[in-house]
Parts: sequence; C-alpha cells; structure tokens
Amino acid sequence: LVGLELDPTLLRNRGRAAVVISTVSMVAPFILGAALTLYLFRRVFDANAHFGSAALFMGAAMSVTAFPVLARILTERNLTRTKIGAIAIACAAVNDVSAWCMLAFVVAIVRFQGSARGIPSAAWTVGLSVVYVAAMFAVVKPLLRRLEVIYDRNGKLSQHIMSVVFMLILASAYATEEIGIHALFGAFLMGAIMPKGTQFIRHLSEKLEDFVIVLLLPIFFAYTGLHTRIGLISSPALIVDTLLIIFVACLGKFGGSAVAARACGLGWREASAIGVLMNTRGLMELVILGVARELGVINDAVFAMMILMAIITTFLTTPLLNWVYPRRLLAARREEKAKAAGAFSVLIPVALPKSGGPLVQLADMLMGGPEGAGKLFALHLRNPADHPTYRTGLDEAEIRYDESLAPLLAQARARSLPVESMSFVSRDVASDISQVAKSQNVNLVLMGFHKPLIGRATLGGTVHRVLTECETDVAIFVDRGFRQARKILVPYLGSDHDRLAMELAASMARNTDAQVTVLHVVPPIRGDAGRPLEAKEKVDRVFNDPAQPAPFSFRVVEDPSPVGVVLHQAPQFDLVVIGVAEEWGLSSHLIGWRPERIARDCPTSMLIVRKYAAGKLPRSHQGTFAGEVGE
Repeated sequence: LVGLELDPTLLRNRGRAAVVISTVSMVAPFILGAALTLYLFRRVFDANAHFGSAALFMGAAMSVTAFPVLARILTERNLTRTKIGAIAIACAAVNDVSAWCMLAFVVAIVRFQGSARGIPSAAWTVGLSVVYVAAMFAVVKPLLRRLEVIYDRNGKLSQHIMSVVFMLILASAYATEEIGIHALFGAFLMGAIMPKGTQFIRHLSEKLEDFVIVLLLPIFFAYTGLHTRIGLISSPALIVDTLLIIFVACLGKFGGSAVAARACGLGWREASAIGVLMNTRGLMELVILGVARELGVINDAVFAMMILMAIITTFLTTPLLNWVYPRRLLAARREEKAKAAGAFSVLIPVALPKSGGPLVQLADMLMGGPEGAGKLFALHLRNPADHPTYRTGLDEAEIRYDESLAPLLAQARARSLPVESMSFVSRDVASDISQVAKSQNVNLVLMGFHKPLIGRATLGGTVHRVLTECETDVAIFVDRGFRQARKILVPYLGSDHDRLAMELAASMARNTDAQVTVLHVVPPIRGDAGRPLEAKEKVDRVFNDPAQPAPFSFRVVEDPSPVGVVLHQAPQFDLVVIGVAEEWGLSSHLIGWRPERIARDCPTSMLIVRKYAAGKLPRSHQGTFAGEVGE
C-alpha cells in the first residue's frame, strides 16, 4: 500500500528546496543515529551484536519519515495545496523511497555479515537484485498496464484481476526474500511500479485497505506491542538513554529539515513547520525496528527505547504544528488577500450537487454578472475519508470535489462568472463555513436549506449554527422549483433583517429586469398612523438610489396575520426574499419540533436572510448533529 500511494510525479518540478531538504533530512539523522550508536553500543546492546549492523539500523531508523501519516496530517489541516504542503509531500516521498532502498541495503549487509560465503554471497545478492529490479520494470510493469486495460474495458475490479495482483505481490515479496533483501522491499516495489493516477489504482487500493487496515494493521500493532517490553527501561540510566535517543532523533530530523528549509529561503516559521512534519515516523519506523529485532541486530531493551521514540515523535507532530503554524495564520493571510480585492463577494457552500445551479443563478443576480466586478467562492466541505491513504494523481478528495461542485461550476461557466473553488476536509462544517467567510471577507454567505435529521425546523442543524456563528450576512435558499426571478416579493415589518432583504432584492432588480414588490403588513387597528409613511421612506432610501434606482412597488396591507398575507400573496411571485423574524414565524433553533409555517407552506422559492450586526450574534447552542440530509 505504501508503494501504491507513492507517485513519482510528486518528485518532479519541486525545485531546489525539496531536493536539498529531503537530502539533509535523511543524511543528518542517519549520521547522528550512527554516531549515537558509538555511545549506546556497550551500554545497551548485546555483547555479541555487530557494531556496523547496529549503526546502520540506528541511522536508518532515525532518518525515516512516515509518508502516509504526514500526508494525512496535511490533508486534515488543508495544507496540501500550500507551499509548505507541496515541499513536505515531495520531501516525504523522497524519504519514503530512500528508506525502503536503505532498508533493503542494510538487510543485505547484515545477512552478508552473517554469511559464511563472504564476498561471493554479496556479489550474488547484488547481481540477483539487479536482475529482479530489471524484470519488475521490463516484464511486470507492462503486465500491470494490461490489467488496467482489462479493468477499463470491464468497468470493474473483478476477482480474477484481484487474484492476479495478489499472486504478483506474493511472488515479488518471495523473490526479494530469497535474494536476501527482505520480503518488504518486494511488496513495496510491486506497489511502486503500478500505474498511478487512475481509477484502477484507486479501486485496487480501496480493496486492499478494507482488509489491511481493518485486520492486518491492528494485528501488526498488537504484535509489535506484545514484543515491546517497556519494563526493561527501569533504571535511571536507561531512562536517560531513552530521552537521549528521542532528543537525537528530533535534532537530526527536525533540526536538519528546518535548517535546510531556512537555507533555501523559507522563513523560520515555515521552515519549522516542515521540520515538524518531517519528524513524524509512524508505521515505517515500526517496520524497520521489527526487521532489526527479527535479524537480531537490536535487543528488546533497544527495541523498547526506539518504539517509545517513534510513538513520541509521531504524537508530537500535530500539537507542534498547531503551535508553530496555527490555522489562524493561514486564515489571516487569506483575509488580508480578500480585503485587498474589495469587490462584492458571495460564498456558496455546497452540500448537494444539484443545489449549485440555482445558487449560482441567485449569486449572478446579486453580483451583476461578469461585468459587476463581484467575486464568487464555491466551497465543498467533505467528511474525513474511511480510506486514509494519500491519493496521488487521482486523489479521492479531488474526485468528490469534482462531483459536488460540477453543476455549480458548469452554471458559472455558462454565465461567464469567475469562481474560486475550495474543497477540504471538515470535522465541523458550520464552523468551517464561518471561518472561510471571515477569512475571505465575503459580503454574503448563500447556502441551501438543509433539514436536520433530528427536529423539524427549517432553520435548524447546520443552518442554525451558520446563522448564529457567521460574522457576515447570511441567506438561506429554499428551492420550490426556482427557474427565474422576474417578480420578487419582499415582506417588510421594519427589522434590520427585513432591510437586508430589501437591499438584496434591490440589487437583483438593478442587475436584471426583475420587479420588486415590498409588502408592508400592519394590524387593522393601528396605534401609530404614521408607520406606513415611515416604512415608505425607508423603502424609498433603499430603492431610489440616484445613481442606481431600482424598479419597485410598495403595498400596505392591513391584516392581523402577517404570515397569512405572505402565504396568500406568494403564488403571484417567482421569489420571496424575507428576513429572519419571529413575526414571520421564522426563528433559528438547533432543534425545533414545530416547523416554521411560512417556510413549510409557501409554494414559492424563498430566500431567508439574516443581517449581521457586530457584537449582536446570539450565542450558538451547545452541540451539533453531524448527519444532515438535503431537501
């Protein structure tokens, strides 16, 4: 699987920085690890141990980086498309290839030292290794491409293809074991030569992961844990030696990577972030240590010390990265960039692909088309994948991204609207929508209505949390077969939310030929006869802008039920733009068992808007519900 997820294109066009950092991040810890063996050899190694073998394994164990772990961290932190992410991924890929080749070399050296045949045995191993690698590229790789053609023709990964792949994996591993460079290298090379960036490889890796990650990986960790005797590190001297191993491992990997990155022109913060990422060791470290213990190069005490080092350095990666390169830093930079743009901007979070088209149509009306100097952001937030490997070339995230945003992007292209697309992993959708809106300095968040699995409120679940947390204006679209908006109804009672509804409707009217009707509902017995006149003045200020007047009409209706009036008038219009207000029967609740009547019964598509007032957002309710369905 590690070989399967390794794509050579990661190593191309990464520039001098990736080459220098990856080289230093391997050489520095290897030298320090080998040097540390000079001090530890007589203290913790067995009397019959071979110093050369021990030094090689210690250097190799110190210099590895766990490519899958690093890629997963970058994906969850949404750093894969940043400069730091690109450099770290490239360096980790180089480290991965180097580590497997180094492991094969070290195993061959150790077995050569334990062989009675001496130089002839070493020459035989080298010769067979060259023949094996040549055969893999000349014979097996074309065969794998043939399997890909069969897969494309059948449109599925059949059991016959899987059986051939498994036989090739086992044969390759057996060949390298017999040659004397360990079965692991054969399995790795088999994955490495498979064609990358294809649906065939994506489906193959998913098939393998379901079995490997659910069954074999836990067994491997349990097996490693059973052979890790932490109790052997009982004396103060051994505890000091363990801390020294951890210190040297961090000094070589973190220090070497950070200094190399700084020498290549990166700032200290970015260089430190790369150093932290490269210092994660994870599964690859356990593999090397398991091989070393199996060959008798290290004893149980050294094995336990190195296992602790692997666990601690991997565990420290995420908290140190959060400290060195916090999320707010990226958000602040995006916010500065967005503020510099200055145009009216709309953020559209997309959960259901089919909702993208109507939302773009509304955004187009608000921004004034391609000539309106507006900016549109399309956001797709996805849940963490069950399959954790990094999909190079054909990333699973990219596939979901394309599927979810395709209708929106197609509608935007048809309208010649420039769109900036964003897609990343999210564990808290509402908070991430609010953070993106703030960092991009958008004027409006325009999103579809999502019905919570628990409760019946229209403005519940994630919608409720966006309404209560987002520091910008928000509009929730309830689609009732929306096609066009030639006639727009704006119910008005006088709140700030109603004023925002008028402003958005006025923008639509200015940018299109839509006719807006402002409906002011008053009770039959009025205590203040001047209220309609006051409302008319406010409406005039919104629509009768001398620079950009908008066509509108103002109607006053006397009725004790504002909701009833709106429901009666709505069928005559294409779109109802209405503010959030208790008077309209629209209130935001995380869980609500009483459906809002106006949202439930209105036959016309609705745009429910909330005006943001700094310092006046209601406190968000505690707790969220991750599962939601679109409606």
